[in-house]
Amino acid sequence: MNTNEREVFEEKLKDNTTLQQQVKDIETILFGVRKAIFKNKANHFHKTLINKDSEIKADKKVFNLNFKHMSIAASVVLLLGSVWFFNQKKSNSTLFDKYYIEDRGLETNMGETNNYTFDDAMVDYKHGKYDKAIEKWNLLQKNQPKNDTLNYFLGVAHLANKDADKAIKFLETTANNSESTFLNEANFYLGLSYLKLDKTDLAIETLQKSNSERSKAVIEALKE
Repeated sequence: MNTNEREVFEEKLKDNTTLQQQVKDIETILFGVRKAIFKNKANHFHKTLINKDSEIKADKKVFNLNFKHMSIAASVVLLLGSVWFFNQKKSNSTLFDKYYIEDRGLETNMGETNNYTFDDAMVDYKHGKYDKAIEKWNLLQKNQPKNDTLNYFLGVAHLANKDADKAIKFLETTANNSESTFLNEANFYLGLSYLKLDKTDLAIETLQKSNSERSKAVIEALKE
């Protein structure tokens, strides 16, 4: 790690108990390797004093053993690098999990026949039946492709259904409608969709278009 990477790593280490434990495990392994090497050198020194004739054999043994220790140490270094790389790669996913909250949806009035299909889908959505909700909203959206409400809820339903790629298409439609009631929310969930897909720059750019406190919190977390 260079200086900047080390500073970022140490900052993450402060609040990440899992990463702290991984580092402790690696330190334990390194301590064991150093202890074994020291013990081996001490034994070699002792044997050399007792029997000069065994020096050549002992040297070969020490070389073989030290080569083994060096291999272990190299593996530990690779492991530490993997821990750092893994934590870097999973940071966006971790932030998504931390800040994602499913949209609660709208109140329904099943008595109004002209909104029955929409409301019926909303009930499915609230009960976690995302596929059914999406299927019903898709039927409505085909006749109203620019409807900001339908596109918004299709987007958040796909995101709740763990499909950020499909969510983006619908959320972008709503986010591009400056008159939409769901403008701030659409930009927030669109930003999270980009975050989920590791498109960090797009995530920040989109979240900045939302005035919600949650959007600001995610941006601050990304800049840390």
